[in-house]
Amino acid sequence: MIEIANLNLSFKDKILLKDINLNLKDGKALAIMGKSGAGKSLLLKSMIKLFDKHYKLNAQKFRIDQKDILILKEKELNILRTKVNLLFQDVYGSFYPLVDIGSYFNIVLKTHTNLSTKEIKEKAFYYFECLGLKNHDLLWHSFIYQLSGGMARRIQIALALLSEAKYLLCDEITSSLDRANEEKIIAILKELKTQFKNLIFITHDINLAKELCDEMAIIEDKTLIYQMPVKEFLSNPKGVFAKELLNYFENENVFRS
Repeated sequence: MIEIANLNLSFKDKILLKDINLNLKDGKALAIMGKSGAGKSLLLKSMIKLFDKHYKLNAQKFRIDQKDILILKEKELNILRTKVNLLFQDVYGSFYPLVDIGSYFNIVLKTHTNLSTKEIKEKAFYYFECLGLKNHDLLWHSFIYQLSGGMARRIQIALALLSEAKYLLCDEITSSLDRANEEKIIAILKELKTQFKNLIFITHDINLAKELCDEMAIIEDKTLIYQMPVKEFLSNPKGVFAKELLNYFENENVFRS
């Protein structure tokens, strides 16, 4: 469960997020939408305090997995971070460029799971296949910068699925994929949704929200203006951005049934 009340984030004198309120019960998936620069990615980073000392974060309530984020020491935060997997929009920056993919999987997963080297490789290849990735051995010994954006994204998602995290936070994870691969990823996440306590997606894709998420939140001008069930959002959007978003998808006829 994620509980946030009156969260504010600033950098020196600049306000980055203000009066954020969000509640997500266990088993629920949330889509966060908003214009570029509204503060969506900063909200995800706030959930595991990925900021240096120049950032100031405060809130009336800020709890994840029944832990008060604001009072946790760094060691306790690191333990919590093993339960919260954040998939960054910059997929290449999420990997060490000087080790191959197989080595990176082993480094990360042996730190956070009890999987053996053999199990890591077997499960990774299973998810590679599910995500439409071929030539598994070649990929295993490749470096992330050698892959296309779409392939790199699928490798990142495979690692997340192997991590055994309880909370999955995704920042535009389908943005560089074609429709076929996007649909594969959505199908896999649907199948594995029950493995996670919560999933949160930052996305500009209304179809991802429609197919994967229970609730929708809209951020405008650094604040979360509302949170509601996806079905209610689709039938009665509130605010200029929400209406513009739905109008775009309806006009382009890209809604999937």
